[in-house]
Amino acid sequence: MDLEQYKQVIKDAIQGEIDARTFYEEVSKGLKDDFLKGIFEDFAREEGKHEAMLTKILNQENITTSHFNCDKDFKVAETIEMPDVTPEMDLKSAIGLAMKNEEIAMKKYTALAENCEDPELKLVFQDLAAMERDHKFKMEQNFVDVAYPEVW
Repeated sequence: MDLEQYKQVIKDAIQGEIDARTFYEEVSKGLKDDFLKGIFEDFAREEGKHEAMLTKILNQENITTSHFNCDKDFKVAETIEMPDVTPEMDLKSAIGLAMKNEEIAMKKYTALAENCEDPELKLVFQDLAAMERDHKFKMEQNFVDVAYPEVW
């Protein structure tokens, strides 16, 4: 894998974060509940942080992997359906939506890694999958707190 190929993969990942940020901003505008609007604005800001982190990686002049190392996974996202976006959605659905989006991104990078024959590029995809797994794990922690309050 050459540096330009590596940079293109990171650029694609950055675009995914931009798309996610835009999605959360748009959802926030359509919600009636001010608290949930704030939650989605927070999700958008978080995606902006991910974009900034990947941009920093993009601006390196060498190929490096293992920026992310997350094996933690509650696998909660895999147990729910993708919530519908509605103006009346509740907190559980809002966090569920974010959690499912992170799951989709993680699975995308995992599939790219599994189908990649270039060992260096495979490591990059595995690294990006680990980043998304970490994001998913954080959302799962929030989801469990909201969806299963009887545990606490």
